[in-house]
Amino acid sequence: MSVTIHTIQFNGLELLVVEDDPASALFISRILLLHGARVEIAVNGSDGLLKFKERYRPIVITDINMPVMSGLELVSHIKELNPDVQVIATSANRDTDCLIAAIELGFSDYFLKPIEIEKLLLSVKRCSDIITIRQQLESERRRFQAVVDCLGEGIAIKDLNNRIVYQNRALTEMFGDFTGSPCYEMFENTVPCERCPTVLALSDGQAHSACKNKLTAGSTLHIESTASLVRDSSGAITGTVAIVHDVSERVKNEKIIRDMAFKDPLTGLSNRRLFEDRLEQAIAKSQRNGIKFGLFNLDLDHFKNINDTFGHEAGNEVLIEASERIRSCCKRDVDTVSRQGGDEFGIIVTDCEGQEELLGIADNLLKTFSVPFRIDGAEVAVTVSIGISLFPDDGIHSKSLVEAADRAMYSAKRAGRNTYRSAV
Repeated sequence: MSVTIHTIQFNGLELLVVEDDPASALFISRILLLHGARVEIAVNGSDGLLKFKERYRPIVITDINMPVMSGLELVSHIKELNPDVQVIATSANRDTDCLIAAIELGFSDYFLKPIEIEKLLLSVKRCSDIITIRQQLESERRRFQAVVDCLGEGIAIKDLNNRIVYQNRALTEMFGDFTGSPCYEMFENTVPCERCPTVLALSDGQAHSACKNKLTAGSTLHIESTASLVRDSSGAITGTVAIVHDVSERVKNEKIIRDMAFKDPLTGLSNRRLFEDRLEQAIAKSQRNGIKFGLFNLDLDHFKNINDTFGHEAGNEVLIEASERIRSCCKRDVDTVSRQGGDEFGIIVTDCEGQEELLGIADNLLKTFSVPFRIDGAEVAVTVSIGISLFPDDGIHSKSLVEAADRAMYSAKRAGRNTYRSAV
């Protein structure tokens, strides 16, 4: 339906009319007032700028040729204060240069005097519609931002050069504000990360995900990010959007589950299940590389007496300290120390040179256990009996190696305990 000037209503729309001719100013303001607008009049550019600074008006109608400050100067200052202001120019000057200057300053419309009031009203209506649309868009933008800021996931919108043009609150809380910077600077890199989902998405158009860690404030942040393409209304690719999840809690829970499955809950050592898996790995590696490894079976001597005398809580403390002493004698990361159950422990010493190296470790273990344990304020001697087997000399299968170490350990007990024996 076409708009006629009789149906136009501005419903309190505020305008500033800047006009040095009192008759023209009065004429324009009265017409606008009849259509529901609220009008303030300024008598020249300087007065107009002062009144605009005192109170913002979304639409300014100004004459171009005025004393003190021209309309072009006025609009230049106003646009610096707020570039979204809608400006309509009126002028008796038909000079092309003046019109070009008005266009460059971003005038919404330009009318030569005498003004056709119908065209002026329609121009104000168009400006009012633009303002309404902008307000609606701003409202939608704020609503969108409120929604994405409430999300637990981080969101980053990037341009084609990987620069972040928008990031939500969750991402800022994870990494800080990197708006305007390449996304890889979040990880203190100077080039895109290896297998970067954003780079991959831009290369093949598909969504890609990746996990990455970042050290922050003395802890490790585990994140999972998924990048997809962003297209404009014509379908052209304008950048990417990445959704970033903080999966640190999930990683922590997975570690707890793994520890429950493979770690002894009392001592933190490997449990029997993990020990058996590591033993099979050691056999496969040694067979592949033609190298030897050693297997220890350790048993605390007369441990039952400690439980009976001091109680199970004290017995647990002894087991914890015993595990630390054993671990101190096996400092290599490639070695495996395990609590097999009760007061029985196992050690896999990989890549050993032979029997002499294993006997040296056994001597260190006996020396470590020669220091008394303190239980309830008393010093108590806790010794250990050790059995040793060597791959492949004492067996090439896990069962034969374990049985050989067990036999050697019982041989040490029969020899009076607090000693070690090698498989024979």
